[in-house]
Amino acid sequence: MNLLLGVISNFFSTYFDNLGAMLKSVEILMALFFAIIGVSTAVLARRIARVIRKRNDIDDGDAALVGVKAVGLVFMLVAFLILVLQSFA
Repeated sequence: MNLLLGVISNFFSTYFDNLGAMLKSVEILMALFFAIIGVSTAVLARRIARVIRKRNDIDDGDAALVGVKAVGLVFMLVAFLILVLQSFA
């Protein structure tokens, strides 16, 4: 039992040490920033489109709604590319 607890303890201590070192990386922080902005923009796109159009009924094909969702997707793409390119370096 002590051996099993030692293995689990060792795993979690190295995991959190590596996680802490990874989160101190500038590239990871930039990717997190872009991902958070992208997801929040895509989720709040309908509300943003309502503010832009100044009306309550926004169609699914509205240009403002599609544009805001596209901007959110671009932010998420940038975050993904930062993570992929960081893994090659």
